[in-house]
Amino acid sequence: MTAVSTGVATMLAAVLHGQGDLRLEEIPRPVAGPGEIVVRVHRCGVCGSDLRSYGRGPSARYMSPVILGHEFVGTVAEIGAGVDAIAVGDRVTAAPAIPCSACDACRRGEDNLCADLLDFGINIAGALAEYVLVPARSVATGAVVVVPAGVSDEAAILGEPIGCCLRGLRRGHVGPGSLTVVMGDGPIGLTHALLARQLGATRILATGISAARLETVARAGFETVDVSGGNAAALVRDALGGRAADTVVAANPDPRAIEIGLAVVRPGGTVVAFGGLAGDPTIAVDGNRVHYGEHTLVGSFNCTTAEFREAIDLAGTIDIGLFEPRTYPLSDVVAAFEAAANRTVMKAVVTMEPTA
Repeated sequence: MTAVSTGVATMLAAVLHGQGDLRLEEIPRPVAGPGEIVVRVHRCGVCGSDLRSYGRGPSARYMSPVILGHEFVGTVAEIGAGVDAIAVGDRVTAAPAIPCSACDACRRGEDNLCADLLDFGINIAGALAEYVLVPARSVATGAVVVVPAGVSDEAAILGEPIGCCLRGLRRGHVGPGSLTVVMGDGPIGLTHALLARQLGATRILATGISAARLETVARAGFETVDVSGGNAAALVRDALGGRAADTVVAANPDPRAIEIGLAVVRPGGTVVAFGGLAGDPTIAVDGNRVHYGEHTLVGSFNCTTAEFREAIDLAGTIDIGLFEPRTYPLSDVVAAFEAAANRTVMKAVVTMEPTA
């Protein structure tokens, strides 16, 4: 653990230096400048993007070294000059991606596609630390949300995945009566399934390769298909009993999920490419099938600030116990990452140790 000079207020943070090189370090505690706030972090979830950075090393988008973590909730410890909408002591969370409000995408209302995004744990310090600095831009754009009393810390850290999944399902036109296939058995796949049910989907089928995770999804009330044996498209078709899906959400990092989605979606149906892909992201698409079947393939990236705010309210309606979260102290952060990477837990959550 790296130490800093005495006389400076410090904190512990999980700092990624390279592939598999996540270190717990003592570093200077952030100080709020004009328009900024500092949050004492209670909890921070381990996200799939955190795991990709840990397992493969940070991509070109990342500053290095970087404090990881963006699914967080905490108490406002300090506010900078000019902050009046947030007060010290407020329990808050914040949208991980912070738009500029000035580029073409922001002006179109697509601030998730901002050309100059700031991202916790990517190009600004994240929240796997005892304190996190929330930039003035985040405060000014309404990306900081005071968590309602009825929403627990455990639920609040799911705001970002809920917002992202909500966007993906809406882009996939999931609604009352939909037959939806979710290709993914992790926390993101489960979130898609839960939200699809809230949106009115009458049949939801989840696929995966982990027997333990599929059992967790089944306990939440969903049909499941183990596709670890291969020929996933045939297995899904069999499970659907001759029907085709209205919407398929490719909610795992395997590019083949998109290809399988296009093979099992109905004419006029939609496949949602959700999340980053591992390895070679190239996919093979049957152009005639897309043409004659009028299939739609859409991408879904992140969520808007408005969707994030909506997600915090939705978080209070979801049974967080379905995710079987396992908590780890910050001092054991590497174990949290290893457990999530090895798929031995559904949702790994890091809790921050008390500070003086």
